[in-house]
Amino acid sequence: MKKAAAAIYLLCMTLAAVAQVPDKSWWTFSYPANSPANSDLLNLRYLNERFAGENGFIQLSADGNYFIDGKHKPMRFWACNGGSLAAGFNDQQLDSLAAFLAKMGVNMIRYHGAINPHGRNTRLMDVDTAEARNIWRCVAAMKKQGIYTVISPYWPANGHMGGWIPGDWGIDGYTGKDDLWEVLFFNERLKNAYKAWVKYLYTTPNPYIKVALKDEPAVALIQVINEDSPFFWTMSSIKPQLAKMVGAQFSEWLRKKYGPQADIKDTTELLPIYNMTRPSTPKDSGRLNDEVEFYAEHQRAFYDDMVHYYRNVLGCKQLINGSNWRTASQSRLLDLERWANSAADVIAVNKYFDPQHKGPNAGWRVDPGDFYGSPSALKNPADLPTNVIQVEGHPMMVTESGWNLPNRYQTEGALLVAAYGSLTGLDAFFWFTPTATNYMQVPYFTFLNIKGQHPLNRWTTSTPGELGMFPANALIQRLGYVKQASALQEQRTLKSMLNRDVPPIFEEQSFDPNRDFVIGGNKDQGKYSPLAFITGRVSVIYDSKSDTVKLWADLNKLTDMNASKVNSITGEEQLDYKNGIFILNTPKAKAVSGFLNSKKTFDLNELTIMSDNPYATIELVSMDGRDVAQSKKLLLQVGTIFRPSGWSEEPANFNNNGKPIPGFKITSTGKMPWLGMPAEGSISLKNKLISKAIQLNAAGHAIKTLDLKKTAHGITLRLPQDAYYILLEN
Repeated sequence: MKKAAAAIYLLCMTLAAVAQVPDKSWWTFSYPANSPANSDLLNLRYLNERFAGENGFIQLSADGNYFIDGKHKPMRFWACNGGSLAAGFNDQQLDSLAAFLAKMGVNMIRYHGAINPHGRNTRLMDVDTAEARNIWRCVAAMKKQGIYTVISPYWPANGHMGGWIPGDWGIDGYTGKDDLWEVLFFNERLKNAYKAWVKYLYTTPNPYIKVALKDEPAVALIQVINEDSPFFWTMSSIKPQLAKMVGAQFSEWLRKKYGPQADIKDTTELLPIYNMTRPSTPKDSGRLNDEVEFYAEHQRAFYDDMVHYYRNVLGCKQLINGSNWRTASQSRLLDLERWANSAADVIAVNKYFDPQHKGPNAGWRVDPGDFYGSPSALKNPADLPTNVIQVEGHPMMVTESGWNLPNRYQTEGALLVAAYGSLTGLDAFFWFTPTATNYMQVPYFTFLNIKGQHPLNRWTTSTPGELGMFPANALIQRLGYVKQASALQEQRTLKSMLNRDVPPIFEEQSFDPNRDFVIGGNKDQGKYSPLAFITGRVSVIYDSKSDTVKLWADLNKLTDMNASKVNSITGEEQLDYKNGIFILNTPKAKAVSGFLNSKKTFDLNELTIMSDNPYATIELVSMDGRDVAQSKKLLLQVGTIFRPSGWSEEPANFNNNGKPIPGFKITSTGKMPWLGMPAEGSISLKNKLISKAIQLNAAGHAIKTLDLKKTAHGITLRLPQDAYYILLEN
């Protein structure tokens, strides 16, 4: 009977999955690269400073929670990765990238690189001088366009290290193609080499701007290490030589804690990281808790040392972030990870919205024959990348994220980040990653051919559905068009964290749409629903005297469980997670996103949006700082679904981490150009000052004047099928 029920369920879910395949009605997306200079009507370069660092170094606000410039003005960042494109770009291409990003509203870029020596026959203390030059070039090019740089110089994944660890480096147990996970935390030889690498990078005068990076305010922030932590699963796969080294350091730590004891060996055997993901038991709690405490204190001491080295030895004036990684158990270990990282100024995390993509090469490309679920965050609110707990006294950044291909619902991403990131006070969100000077003209790995098809680049953000949605949302986020509000604040004792007690709320918490905010009863589940993250800011204070929770509102009253709707504390955001519809309604920015034809008409006070689209994101944003009803210049931005020409897929079920998922099998990855699903709808705006509607192309240049209808209260406009950017002005 159970097998029959499961079969019926899978059949129903398969039938519910509808393939979105381009047909002849879809419009062709193109970016005119050779448009006349200074003729674009949409260019957000003016939001940036004349040059990055014009007002001094980026600093912390008085409470430590936010970024300010040297004149104490709050700084909000719409950011992306892509700095490492400097390695393959000439100076002209790099300048073009900087100008394009500034035009799209970007004012911060991350250089995710590797300053260590690369490959065979290198010496550990050497520096990759070519990488250093590219970092310097990137900083100089971005500075001219008012874009700040964040530098991440080290990631212990072997491919990033250069593909080969020479035995001559003397890293015991690590040679050849080994990854160096956790080594930097415990191996003094590697740590001293790291310090030599970054000393060269930050103290050598940058030949492109004649100033050493340590004195360059265009460098906003230094990231010590990318994606590494002793609290992650990789700690259980370290080499025996490193395990012995860590065990010896643990024994020394135990002697300092307990004094000389006969049962403390010279090298203490390490317990598996898995043990730390489970509740404490009387059998192992003392021994296990000691190891947990050792990892936490050792990691914090490591970041203390790194902050001291950068700031007091090298003289770097930038803010510093430790790392940006997750843990083997977000409920039991993440607070300890964040506590250790709070030795530095800024907290960060890498967090993507998962497209449920499965295939033999899904880590880096989309092949024909791959499967994907294509979830929308609008129906999966617990998975939003903006759902982060912010540590009081520290700015919070998401340093890598995106709605990666093959996800079809990319256009919702930028809006949700701008809306919920602003609501919660998220300080910077970095899209991963631009792959071209503007839009990627050929987003395929053309050196690979699979039965006449090329794999699609999974990680590019240079798509019309993702990067193309930047302008309206950069305006929303950077100009503060969404109110910030706090919802919940945890206070945690170090004792409860070391005991690995499950906190009241944590990131990546499972979501039951049929339960109230207060859940309770399950030791591995937080007390509060993850929906709290989309009501307002969720934060934590460490080293408290007691474990408590402070609420700014009755969270149950913000949610209608019967209608599956959740409101923000401010009333400006509403999410219908059953039907997958998001509404933003503020005086200066109004938007709807999702499966709009299930409701068709949306009344947002001064604005009414009507849409028959099965999926779309429609936004109206003030460009002159006035409320929408009084604005003389507004950006109407429309995004639907974008697919390569010839893309094809078919409904299919597949296994995703042990669970059956209804989704799609990709039968063709298609080819360029991109095609956009036609827009179907109109707007009515109560604003008598608007008299013209100009349709713009992807580069922000005028295409044609649209037929704007005057009404007694304002205007109405039918959306053209190829709507993307439309300028409404006086």
